[in-house]
Amino acid sequence: FAIVDDYLTDLMQSNLGANNNKFYIIQLLQSLSDQTYYVFTRWGRLGEAGQQKLAPCGHDLDKAIKQFETKFADKTRNQWGDRREFVKYANKYQLVELDTSETGDGGAGDAAMGKLSAAQIQKGQVVLESLKAAITSRTSTRAIEQLSGEYYSLIPTLAGRNRPPPLSTKSLVEEKEALLDFWLRMGFDDMEEQTGLAPIEGIMDLPLPSTLIDAASVITQVGAIKQCQARGADLVKQNAGSPTRPMDKELYGSIVLYTGNWIYSQLNSTLRSENRTAIRKYFNYLRVFLEAMCRMPQKEQTLWRGVSVDLFDAYEPGKVITWWGVSSCTSDENVARNFMRSCGGSCTLLRVRCKTAMDISVLSMFPGEKECLLAPGTQLKVVKRTRNGNIAEIEVEEVGRAI
Repeated sequence: FAIVDDYLTDLMQSNLGANNNKFYIIQLLQSLSDQTYYVFTRWGRLGEAGQQKLAPCGHDLDKAIKQFETKFADKTRNQWGDRREFVKYANKYQLVELDTSETGDGGAGDAAMGKLSAAQIQKGQVVLESLKAAITSRTSTRAIEQLSGEYYSLIPTLAGRNRPPPLSTKSLVEEKEALLDFWLRMGFDDMEEQTGLAPIEGIMDLPLPSTLIDAASVITQVGAIKQCQARGADLVKQNAGSPTRPMDKELYGSIVLYTGNWIYSQLNSTLRSENRTAIRKYFNYLRVFLEAMCRMPQKEQTLWRGVSVDLFDAYEPGKVITWWGVSSCTSDENVARNFMRSCGGSCTLLRVRCKTAMDISVLSMFPGEKECLLAPGTQLKVVKRTRNGNIAEIEVEEVGRAI
């Protein structure tokens, strides 16, 4: 069978009150042997094989399309042609936006649904913001459960025969926020190789800005910077991470600013840009951030990075690759593998033998991801590569820095 055009969709419904955590997959297929059409559906509890049906439509494509669109409307109350303006209705399914190169399997394999897109994860972040506001305003338990269901419908989460836990406290919501932020930093960074980019010079020749506001007010809102300074002041009291030289709230705050949802996407995009003058507005911030990295302990260690693309062909043994952005990794192999299982599809597991990574898990209120950062411009030599099913496993070693 082959999927006809873009007639495939993955749907999800989590209703905590009814203990629903179920998927529904619809596909319009054409037989490669006799060119007849079928509408394929599969449904069930997330993580289980569920039930399936293959409805024949003969050689009548219009009939098959009508049957597909009718099923979609029945399950979502949305018209297929209006799906880009999708509206979630109570007791109906949520449209799950997956990477267009992959199809979901309802969690019957390793993935909870299929390969979640960055846009889908960002929708989950929006619901978490609503949850935080609801918790602060002491909204009813029922409303919290409804919002929690919206989150799990957007970010499918395996829970077996139990219902996913309601996100009823600020700490639970912030833990999910930290997880999604980490997924975006580690796994959805632009990994396309940038060749011919000039090294970025002169950052460490600049005088160290006296405050983080002086360094970063041109790249983000002052309110965000003040939040990071406040968190930095707490970290100073803890002597967090046992720095090799004294750290103040400005230095700690520069790390917090990066790991929040404020600047990392724009910063890394600019670091990878061919327009090398565009990075100049980040110079003062990078001066503080790189100073902080220098003062935190560094050691030779093996880190792991799961990414949502297949890098096997690009990462030839012996080749030196430059990661121009700030790169998030983890010291726990299971964290990287769990990320790939959550996203499904063709992915890459990178084993990174590094010398200068900074462990920021000690700075986090949610250290479970065991996140470490590599400085922008880190250069890595490919040692070896293998394939394990749809996962490319690649080992690299740190050999230098282009900044």
